[in-house]
Amino acid sequence: MFDGTLALAARGAQGRGAKVVSAMLAFTAKLVRAYRRAGTEPLRGEALGKEWQRLMPNPKVMPITHVEGDTAYGEIHVRCPLRGTGDVHACHRLMAYDRALMRPAGARFVVLESQAEPGVEHCRIAIRPADLPADDLVPAIIRADQLTKRA
Repeated sequence: MFDGTLALAARGAQGRGAKVVSAMLAFTAKLVRAYRRAGTEPLRGEALGKEWQRLMPNPKVMPITHVEGDTAYGEIHVRCPLRGTGDVHACHRLMAYDRALMRPAGARFVVLESQAEPGVEHCRIAIRPADLPADDLVPAIIRADQLTKRA
């Protein structure tokens, strides 16, 4: 069911209904947070990573790879329908779900490397408290835009 919903949302994120899809995903994240009884207390470091995993349907395919200070780094091993398309903007819209999932925990969710980028098999992500600077976390969408401008 998750894979089918992901595929449908990915198609929508690429089309004219992209804004509706992002809003729908943010709403779905609120429902999941309520269903999983997620708190609203600010989290940091390892606790951020564990909470993100707890809220996902299968934490085993969402490993936290390491924690540096207050930032949890992880990967998404679910095969994304956008893999290799180059459409990092659709990925950004699709990840509205994860951003909405972590926002109430006081966190910023950043996709550092997207499966939508050619040759990337696993998304790399960072979750950091929103009250901390994040200049060192360059989102995939920003990097992709910079590459496009140079071309």
